[in-house]
Amino acid sequence: MDRVLHKLRLGLRGRVPPVVKESYLKLRELNATSRAVPDFLIVGAMKAGTTSLFNYLCQHPRIIGSVPKEIFYLCSHPERGERWYRRHFPRRAALTQSHALCGEATPTSLYSGQAARIASELMPNAKIIVLLREPAARAVSHYYHRYRAGRETRAVDEVFTTSMIERLAADAPEGDTEKAICDRGQYVRGLKHWKARFGESQILVLDADIFFQQTQAVYNQVCEFLNIPALTLATSESFNANTGLKQKPEHFRELQRCFDPQNRELAEMGYHFSWMGEG
Repeated sequence: MDRVLHKLRLGLRGRVPPVVKESYLKLRELNATSRAVPDFLIVGAMKAGTTSLFNYLCQHPRIIGSVPKEIFYLCSHPERGERWYRRHFPRRAALTQSHALCGEATPTSLYSGQAARIASELMPNAKIIVLLREPAARAVSHYYHRYRAGRETRAVDEVFTTSMIERLAADAPEGDTEKAICDRGQYVRGLKHWKARFGESQILVLDADIFFQQTQAVYNQVCEFLNIPALTLATSESFNANTGLKQKPEHFRELQRCFDPQNRELAEMGYHFSWMGEG
């Protein structure tokens, strides 16, 4: 049933009516104690390919994804309780029968120390997957995500002004848009949350820019991390992309330079990403 639901969700491009989704999930909550907790979590980052990776994994016969993809329990709604959380996952018997794993992908979890703590208590053996994107490009994509959703009406150059970028560089954001841009680009802080709770062998950090260019190769890497056989993807279509919204702001290079200190800190932590250049 979970696989059928995933195919239906893809066919509807994720646009399942909320009342239908909630009614179905309430029924699943009746047998929540028989349901699993995740074997893996895709915790972020926002606008870094998490939807695509989750959907690719759900094509695998050994993976059953959560319903829906993003649950927001760990980072935002732990008060709803473990029973509420478990309703989003398949029954343990179904996983055992198909030798499958289950997982979810809430990309705001990366930034939450609470999420890392609760996850380590509820599923201490889970695998943690993190996709990180060049932070200035991620910020611009986040802007377009808000624009497409109607939460932002200003043109891209009205948001990424020199004064706004100066405030970013000074770590003094103001307003909802700036806060979202700053918070969701704080990879170091997020990684430290999860590294404090899970062992190195349980965390896979991926370069989203390489994922976008070499999708099959990165997918294979994730399959190896999850100890499942890698299969040829039926489709490498991007999901939840800002189609047709590509214009960079005039001051994009200045925006990139705001993240230079964080890039240096990532390098000190042992990470090297394609956007950092050599050395």
